[in-house]
Amino acid sequence: MVGEALSCVVIARLPFLAVGDPVVEARGERIDAAGGSSFREFSVPSAVIRFRQGFGRLIRSTRDRGLVVIADPRIVTKSYGRRFREGIPCPLREAAGREELLARVRAFLG
Repeated sequence: MVGEALSCVVIARLPFLAVGDPVVEARGERIDAAGGSSFREFSVPSAVIRFRQGFGRLIRSTRDRGLVVIADPRIVTKSYGRRFREGIPCPLREAAGREELLARVRAFLG
């Protein structure tokens, strides 16, 4: 829905597929057996796509605006976090803590 109906999306954890899922495990095993890295070649790219879809739910047109809060620190602490950061359509701004984050959210939603 375009417009003000949705103004904030909270992503609690990076959206990796469930490890115990038989389809996910089979794909991973096939990649590993061929000498690849199932994490780098399958898990991360799949999660990046799902992550970008979260932004797509928020921004539907050039006039839409919104706020995405990413609560998973792995986006800045892990080397693969760069792939997630590169996949978003806007700059990432870190908050130093809870109070700064809440102040930014209040200011945005104003």
